[in-house]
Amino acid sequence: MKFSRLLCAMFVATALTGSAQKIDPITRAVLDGYTEYLKENPKDFETYFDRGAQYYQLGLNEQALDDLTLALQYTPEKNTDMRQRELTLISSVAASMKNYDLALKAVQDALELAPQDYGNIYRKGLILLNLDRPDEAYRSFSSLQSLKSRSQDAYYGMAKACIRQGNISEANTLMKEVEAADPTNPATYNRIGDLFIEMNQPENAAANYIVAMTMGDRTSNSMQSLIDLATTNYNAVAAALDYAAEKSENKQMMLFLKGNIALESGNYADSEVAFTRLLELPDSKISGVYNSLAKARMAQNILPDALEAANQAISLQPDADNYLLKSEIELAMGNTRGAVADASEAVRIDSTNAQALLASAKAYVGAGDADNALSALNNLIMQAPDNMEALLIRAYVHQDLKKNGKGASADFNRIILEQPTAFPDITIKGIAQSKAGKKLDADATVNDALAGKVSPADLYWGAVYFAQTGNLERAKTLLDQAQYDGFRNKLVLTDISNPWLNLKPIQHLLK
Repeated sequence: MKFSRLLCAMFVATALTGSAQKIDPITRAVLDGYTEYLKENPKDFETYFDRGAQYYQLGLNEQALDDLTLALQYTPEKNTDMRQRELTLISSVAASMKNYDLALKAVQDALELAPQDYGNIYRKGLILLNLDRPDEAYRSFSSLQSLKSRSQDAYYGMAKACIRQGNISEANTLMKEVEAADPTNPATYNRIGDLFIEMNQPENAAANYIVAMTMGDRTSNSMQSLIDLATTNYNAVAAALDYAAEKSENKQMMLFLKGNIALESGNYADSEVAFTRLLELPDSKISGVYNSLAKARMAQNILPDALEAANQAISLQPDADNYLLKSEIELAMGNTRGAVADASEAVRIDSTNAQALLASAKAYVGAGDADNALSALNNLIMQAPDNMEALLIRAYVHQDLKKNGKGASADFNRIILEQPTAFPDITIKGIAQSKAGKKLDADATVNDALAGKVSPADLYWGAVYFAQTGNLERAKTLLDQAQYDGFRNKLVLTDISNPWLNLKPIQHLLK
């Protein structure tokens, strides 16, 4: 296989990393079908279970738990197989909600029905770790060995428990057993990397994630782990990649990895350097590399060079993604005519591409063309009714361009009904609440989110909210903290092309 083909495959995997789960129209129709059936059959435990499992896959844990609780309530006692499945899934849902007491009770009840269930014994050990009961967790993991000789799950779990106990010597011994149990499996090195994270050895963790990548990890787990680690300890990941590049004959792969990890973790200058070096090597001039290089340059606000890279990407692969990227760059440069043309080409190539439709709408807004902006947004919202950014931009078009307060109010109310769990959708909901006259609710929405664990990007989105709703001092404070914590996207500091989702109100406070 030529290396350029390998790069293409890896670029696709990278592009999928971290994508958010959305309810597509087909899934929504399935859920509606379950709901209608339950109206006629309110005690059908299998339907409650199926709908609960669907909710869990979508990350709607509270709805999932409600359905699974009803499923268990209506399932006959004699149907032990079904009750075990329900209890097992309740345990998983509760663990996702960090309700570990409920998760433990559910998995223990499941084990009473099937004491030798391998998966639930392992699950119980993980829950006990989360309850800070490492001694009990160790015993649970150890018991797996009676069910499966040289169980890697047992070694891995026991090692995690030892780390929590502070028994690093035994943990290191068990880590060797983890590797010996399945040394040709990339997932093994992801597990070892995770153990090194728990031991606060980020360099060793990064090295093992890289091994998994080079062995052909097809699940993108190792890439995501490297990106997650890079957001908190970029230097450790960069050092591991540089060392691997020195030792490896495949320098292209290492540069590709470093470029994408630097890009995803917000280290844009390093990303640009890595991709530039990569493009100097044979068989590396592919569309995906130029696309990522354009993004790295755009985030540094080096727009002419970003445009050049985007044009190179299009020359190699004139697809919707490359045209919408070029449209975003053109719009940031103030070339609304070019932005409209490129976004329109993206939509022509793929009329179902949500990001292309969104880019088209933003380009038309920038050009002051309300009718075509509404057309693009209506098409997008028809395909994705819960796309909060599209709803907010449509509200902007109604209110600021069409002077249609009723239309804007309808979109604000649709946004307010959503229950986002992450920025920037939390910011979007807050802005909608504020503009709908619910400022106290809006502040509570954003302040509650900011009170938890937040990333530099989250702080930036908090700054956007407060800038747009009048608390300029709080906006500046959050932005300063975001930059202090490592937020490096220079473009968004000055770019005002995204309606209501920008820092324009505090431009005079920025250096």
